[in-house]
Amino acid sequence: MVTKPENPNLFAVGHPGANRTLAYSDIGDKHSDEILICIPGLLETRDTFAPLLEKIKTSFTCRAISVDLCGRGDSQPLSQSDVYSMKLYLSDLELFLSHIKETHLSKPVKIHLLGTSMGGILAMYLAAARHNEVSSVILNDVGFSLAWWSIYKLYGTMSKGALKTAASLDISHIASSLSVSPEVIRAVQDPAHFDLPFKSDLMGMRFANVVFEFKGSISLIHAQDSVICTAIQVDEFLKLYPPSNLLEVPNVGHPAPYNDLVCDFVMSKLTNTPASDKSLPKAAPNLTPPVRLELIQKTKEASVAQREEDSKAKAELAAKPELVEQLPLFKSLAVYPVAASEAAQKLVDINTQILDQLEYIQPAKVANTTAEGAASVVPTTNDPGVVVSKLNQSLLNKWRAAVTGLFRPKE
Repeated sequence: MVTKPENPNLFAVGHPGANRTLAYSDIGDKHSDEILICIPGLLETRDTFAPLLEKIKTSFTCRAISVDLCGRGDSQPLSQSDVYSMKLYLSDLELFLSHIKETHLSKPVKIHLLGTSMGGILAMYLAAARHNEVSSVILNDVGFSLAWWSIYKLYGTMSKGALKTAASLDISHIASSLSVSPEVIRAVQDPAHFDLPFKSDLMGMRFANVVFEFKGSISLIHAQDSVICTAIQVDEFLKLYPPSNLLEVPNVGHPAPYNDLVCDFVMSKLTNTPASDKSLPKAAPNLTPPVRLELIQKTKEASVAQREEDSKAKAELAAKPELVEQLPLFKSLAVYPVAASEAAQKLVDINTQILDQLEYIQPAKVANTTAEGAASVVPTTNDPGVVVSKLNQSLLNKWRAAVTGLFRPKE
């Protein structure tokens, strides 16, 4: 049975003028040369990691800590003059991490970060700062990119669940059920909540550049039915890290729960962590990663035209640095996330249709299509790949137009 500590440990946040504390659970040996710090997701508390900490306590030699972000669990809420945001969470975590290292009884010590969803994104930013001296990162169901339609799908799911719709929102009741402050519920609906710098393109947010110079190991836990970490993110991960750093958790959605499978995987990454996995072979063809191969194959078979569009978008961003930092996240959209469940579902449906058509177009079908009067969009060539590429380009143009039509720019 997993038990919750009645009296959590408290850390006084040292920001100028701040008068609040962060609560955290702390188990294991303070003389250990390894510390695992667990960072919860958007509306989670440190209790998310209770099964993992319990297992580490009974079967593993390591110090493990899970922390409540401000306004969650037993951590104090912000004052009315402060704003809940990713930048503030990151600042709090850096101070907390420094405190843990300074008070730990054994030095030097290896710091491992485990982050669930939003906590995983924060873990990447923490690891990117060399002064934090992070040895490894484990991401629970969040990859090196975050597709726009995945974000809206997630908020759509939340609006049908805990958050309901904007019209029927009972902030106090929801906050109480999640053990978070009502101001946190309001804050996560605000586009300004994500105020860390990031790169973006037509498809979504990009974080690979954040950890580009990080020399430690990064592992990924992938929930099989996730709307956030899909086969696309898994494929991106396997281009940089070996399949041994990947765990797929079957028959679960976002994020992966801390069951025995996940706990064992996390603990396996806490000892003898190599300095860097980036020098290891990249997802060699003879290696079979524990992922849905049919979806990975679908991603890899994306058209030449799509890859060219991605390269063009990256080139445009590189030529115009001012376009790279696009904040806040949704400022150009008229629909805010919490009220976007219908639009989210449409985005997912459109994306699915496009992927299906990209996969199933065959030369024979192309020939039938051209015979029915579409020859004007197909070049005169005997190369089926060129024909398919042109048709895929047409599909992508339709996808782009459909997505644009879902969201009206602000006046």
